[in-house]
Amino acid sequence: MFVEVTDTDGNTGLAELAGPAAATDIAQLTAEYAERLRLSPPDGEADVTAQLGLTVEELEADRPRATAVSALRTAIADGQARAAGVSLSEFLGGQRTESVQLYGNMNRSMLPDDNGPRDRSPEAFAAAAREAVRRGYKVVKCAPFDEARSPFEEPGLPEAARSGIDRIVAVREAIGPDIQLFVDCHSRFDLDSGIALEISLRDSNVAWYEEAVDGIEDPETMIKIRERATMDVAGAESGYGVELFRRIIEGGVMDVVMPDIKFCGGAGEAVQIGRALEPDAPGSVSMHSPSGPASQLASAHATAAFKGTRPLEHAWGEADWRPSVLEPVERIENGRIYIPEGPGLGASLNPATVEERGRRWAL
Repeated sequence: MFVEVTDTDGNTGLAELAGPAAATDIAQLTAEYAERLRLSPPDGEADVTAQLGLTVEELEADRPRATAVSALRTAIADGQARAAGVSLSEFLGGQRTESVQLYGNMNRSMLPDDNGPRDRSPEAFAAAAREAVRRGYKVVKCAPFDEARSPFEEPGLPEAARSGIDRIVAVREAIGPDIQLFVDCHSRFDLDSGIALEISLRDSNVAWYEEAVDGIEDPETMIKIRERATMDVAGAESGYGVELFRRIIEGGVMDVVMPDIKFCGGAGEAVQIGRALEPDAPGSVSMHSPSGPASQLASAHATAAFKGTRPLEHAWGEADWRPSVLEPVERIENGRIYIPEGPGLGASLNPATVEERGRRWAL
């Protein structure tokens, strides 16, 4: 879903809207907040939370509210950047940037689509990984643990994780030793299984161990897993605000936090998170972005603005018509996203694609 916010001079800002609740629920909440802001406009995107009378604590605890606020903040920032005639990264305090390095999340290319379920055998994972490398990604991420879900009956490495490990082994063999491999566990494990799994992943030279457990909901368990891990422990994709991510890094919960502009407070807050953490913990911020092209582009602007040292996530292969959602079309080549030269995001929704591919509903 997308949000467009237009000022009295006709400058329109764009953001992507996503969340855990039903689409109409999130859209309705966002529309209610937008109406309140129309009646009492904020000076800028950073003032949205206060203007709505919301606290950081409320937004940390309420993901639908955080989602609505994040979308509005990003759209307002984009609109103000367009009005100022500068790129979104410049508006957020960075410099105009031609392109940003990506890493290839292959999971979306393997999810069920209109044609039904996809093959998720080790051989299919290997084929997808080879395609990611062909597309120019130097880092590949997979989410292979379909069958696993804690609690488990047996101690140590659960039998339900074996299929996922077979997929990881196949991916490593497919991409060779020089491509970095990230593994996302989607919070399917617990303390005992999470520690045992990390040990098993070492054999495939995994560089990144994401969300064995939910590190926001269960930081104590994540700390214990991280203390034993030999690879980077990452997560916190659903978190809101600078202070939450600061607590995670300073508390030793994870090595890498993954703010998502759709939930963390928007593009401006993502930049503040990066600037708050990267100077003392280089490489500690890597934006979560298995998103549509508007969020992908805004995340690239934010990554450039806080001078992120890690590549940005990109979920490639989900829909072949995806680039046409924006005009100019999304340009991703050889593992990089290229940022259009225009002000703000540099791109707008393509009404023809929206009409052909989208759907509308009344609020």
